[in-house]
Amino acid sequence: MIPEASADLEEFRTLDVDNRAVLPYTTTVRLLVRSQDVLHSWALPALGVKVDASPGRLNQIKLYSHRPGVYFGQCSEICGANHRFMPICVEFISPLDFLNWAQRAEF
Repeated sequence: MIPEASADLEEFRTLDVDNRAVLPYTTTVRLLVRSQDVLHSWALPALGVKVDASPGRLNQIKLYSHRPGVYFGQCSEICGANHRFMPICVEFISPLDFLNWAQRAEF
């Protein structure tokens, strides 16, 4: 979560993150979801997505967007102190821009 002191007025402080998950739109993306400690519930309501991350299990989900945009979500389980503040932010960009971004990205 972005600290309150460094947040701009245009940002959603409790929803935006400093490193968004960047994905290409018009492309089906498969995500693998797992947990090492407690149950988590990864949710993006605008995309109709909610998947649980359970310790010792591997779940998968497919994401698809028809258009570019930024989608916000949160962990929707009570899985520990301050987990209600665990934001999720996925940004869909064009496939060409995604390839250019991937070449420049430092993983």
